[in-house]
Amino acid sequence: MKRIITLALVAAFVLSMAGFASAKEVKMKAQMTTGVSFINNTDFADDNAEEDFSAKQRMRVYFDYVASESVNAVLGLEMNHTWGQEGAQLGTDGNKVVVKHAYTNFVVPGTEVAVRVGLQPFAFKGAYGSPIFDDDAAGVVVNAPINEALSLSAAWVRAYDNLSAQAGDVDLFTLAAPVQGEGFNVTPYGAFAAIGEGALNAMAADRDIMAADGLLANGATATDKDARAYWAGVNFEVTVLDPITIKGDVIYGAVAADEDNNDRSGYFADLGVEYKAGFGTVGVVGVYGSGNDDDADNGSEAMPVLNDSGFGLTSFGFTGGQWTGTDSILSGGASYDIAAAGLYITDLSFVEGLSHKVIALYGTGTSEDASYSAVTDDDTFLEVNFDSNYQIYENLAAVVELGYIYMDKDNGSDDDAAKAAFYLKYSF
Repeated sequence: MKRIITLALVAAFVLSMAGFASAKEVKMKAQMTTGVSFINNTDFADDNAEEDFSAKQRMRVYFDYVASESVNAVLGLEMNHTWGQEGAQLGTDGNKVVVKHAYTNFVVPGTEVAVRVGLQPFAFKGAYGSPIFDDDAAGVVVNAPINEALSLSAAWVRAYDNLSAQAGDVDLFTLAAPVQGEGFNVTPYGAFAAIGEGALNAMAADRDIMAADGLLANGATATDKDARAYWAGVNFEVTVLDPITIKGDVIYGAVAADEDNNDRSGYFADLGVEYKAGFGTVGVVGVYGSGNDDDADNGSEAMPVLNDSGFGLTSFGFTGGQWTGTDSILSGGASYDIAAAGLYITDLSFVEGLSHKVIALYGTGTSEDASYSAVTDDDTFLEVNFDSNYQIYENLAAVVELGYIYMDKDNGSDDDAAKAAFYLKYSF
């Protein structure tokens, strides 16, 4: 049966190639990442014997069907395997091919307005990545330049369709206005999510839904009414003081539901200052996100998020790793309710082809209630990462990520977390 499914996928791909025979040019690019990792104690519990060693591989292949400078379509396929599991056990046959991207780009005739329609990468802009969303989504994105300094970007994303028997749809609408000046750029943006009837119920019942933990309040109860979520933020970068760069974000977000205990609202801010030296880039960073109080009846005071895959300040506690499977363990995967300060050096290099990133981050939580947060305002942590990239050949790189988080919980039930990972990345 697996071989039949595989043959069907190959046949479908061949037919898709034939369908694009009129394209003037077909470009292909791909990336194969293979690695082993050891990750221990990501929930920081001293009674947890969790030790996770795994070997994985991921291949992404992109086909770009170019009709002209104004029209093209992209198909992206992805194959993920964990060695020893289905598709990568003895025999290695398996059905693990998925569609990652499938979108069309075109320019509106007679204008400079660019439109992208389909399954595509979608992200809010962030100095260290976005704490709101940075992933793939289905929708329409329109980019319209106004002049040399100002442009507008609008998007509609169909986040979920018919989550519940009450047809609980979730639609996301965004608008951004990037401004580019001499020595600076600033991007104010806003987003509104229409959360249909019964959608919050479905999220509460199925926590595997990506946005569930990030939109639901602590102590949320069932509601059949419509809800709304919105965000307003600004991202900025100042380079006029080169070799000094100042960058950061300020964001406010809220979920307005039918009942007070389902509401959620809060803010997040980060600020970084970097100096380009001869040996690398030295930076200091501060992060603050509002946290929950100990009263579940008034909802949540942490900023809502759609997923936690975007904020990549570190490669272990946050999402800056190549491929760890432990995104944002310091944020609990659902809210960036922390206060932290750190020092880092990127692009540190003494040998040609070999570069490093070193970061130390010290912080605490901002939430009072331990039931809904990985780190509370009574806890402290220290994270240290040492990441290296060695360019073996032009298309082949070796990546090493080492991370350690010292956790000091007020209740004494703490234990430290650690990660060691090695990857080979082949791109062509």
